[in-house]
Amino acid sequence: MDRLVDFASSVPDFRRTDKGNHRHRLRDIIMLMVLGRASGFVSRADIIAFGKHNIKKFRKMGMLKNGVPSEATLCRVDSGINDCAMADRMQELF
Repeated sequence: MDRLVDFASSVPDFRRTDKGNHRHRLRDIIMLMVLGRASGFVSRADIIAFGKHNIKKFRKMGMLKNGVPSEATLCRVDSGINDCAMADRMQELF
């Protein structure tokens, strides 16, 4: 799990930062998406349900302090990630 956290933390935050309106850390969103998909939850709605169901576990790990991100937030992050670069980086770590 530590390697996955290291990976998620290594992704540069590509989101707009000039407004200061980030409720969720990029690392937390990536972890939620990876863990949700690894658990068989593919759609954004399913990943959100997975996050809500496991919110206590995530919070014990110091994640999702502001709750589960919205579907719109997951969509923006999912759209901003280069899938090939992410897969290459994960392969390097694991």
